[in-house]
Amino acid sequence: MRLPSSLRLKHARDFARVKAEGSSQAGKYVVLGVAKAENEPEFRYGLVTGRKLGNAVVRNRIRRLLREVIRAHRAEIAPGWHLVVIGRWKAPQATLAEIEHDWLRLAKRLGILQMTPLAVLAA
Repeated sequence: MRLPSSLRLKHARDFARVKAEGSSQAGKYVVLGVAKAENEPEFRYGLVTGRKLGNAVVRNRIRRLLREVIRAHRAEIAPGWHLVVIGRWKAPQATLAEIEHDWLRLAKRLGILQMTPLAVLAA
């Protein structure tokens, strides 16, 4: 199942607002920036992969991996957040599992994950 394009941050002003008003945490493979967005029924996300990561093939692969992590944890992300995920220079050597572990650690640290019914039962 694909992520709908309505969830994407598309304008430079949205990215700039997350940087100016939000908070961020850096991991081994990604940097996660978040900002609270009032009156939003769902979260919205943006991906950044700079040219230092490699050529277009490498950058697109990293974007696919980051989208897959967000898609897999879509139900756990609390509504009303804007997320900006930045690929770091070590990301091209990382596997999906490593990127996912790094992203989850940062998301928990920033407090954007909500407890799902299955997580409540397991806790």
